[in-house]
Amino acid sequence: MKRLKLMVSAPLFLSVWAGSAQAAQTQLCSNAMMSVLKSDARNQNDSEWNEDNFNSVACKRLPGTSGIMLGSYFQRNSIDPLDDSSQYLWRVVLVDTTTHKVVSAYTGSVGDEGGIRIDSDQIWLDTARYYLNDDTRAFGVRLDIGHASRYAEGGASGYMTLFVREQEKLQPVLKSLPMNYWTNQEGHFSVTGEPVPIHQAKVYINTGNKISHGYRDLKLTTKVKDKMSDQYFSDVYEKAWSFDQTLKFDGKAYQGFKAWP
Repeated sequence: MKRLKLMVSAPLFLSVWAGSAQAAQTQLCSNAMMSVLKSDARNQNDSEWNEDNFNSVACKRLPGTSGIMLGSYFQRNSIDPLDDSSQYLWRVVLVDTTTHKVVSAYTGSVGDEGGIRIDSDQIWLDTARYYLNDDTRAFGVRLDIGHASRYAEGGASGYMTLFVREQEKLQPVLKSLPMNYWTNQEGHFSVTGEPVPIHQAKVYINTGNKISHGYRDLKLTTKVKDKMSDQYFSDVYEKAWSFDQTLKFDGKAYQGFKAWP
């Protein structure tokens, strides 16, 4: 089983991201889809929790296909007796709405550790037009699972994975790219409560024209806000700036992401 490897491991400064609320409002699963996902969990999760409710779940019709629904869920599958932290099965599936069968899937794992906390409404399905070539349209699954400690030095959330379908398997070609992240430029918060300088970043993905190993380059634009922030989350914004970078496909996955220029 694949574990989610985070590209920025520190905790998240802002613990609530807009995507979570959107997922709760617009990406609900029908009764028919929930039935398929429950059956899938019983087959894939060999733990005692395979009948439990999902910790997070989202569903959406997959554009450009006939009768295919996209679904994703977290379900607990282990607990560490030393610290009571949990690991969760993470599934991403395509479901044929005629046969009510899973026709393509990905299996991963996420856990309560470091800057990660699993809760409800943390999965957002992104079906924007990610055409990697003329015949391949990827889709994204964003995990809003970042968590903040009060005096964190930096962190991330909105971890985006782009998938392409390869028959019965969903292949991740962009893995756990943080779409929101921040860093404390001084490396720590003042014990006196004095404001500290913060870089707060938001990433936008587009496809480029150049092709590497069969897939178009990904063009990333990162918009940054510089601000002064104290431990009570009182912010004074100073300036906004942005930078661009290009990720190239190496035959297995997109490589080259840098959090800062």
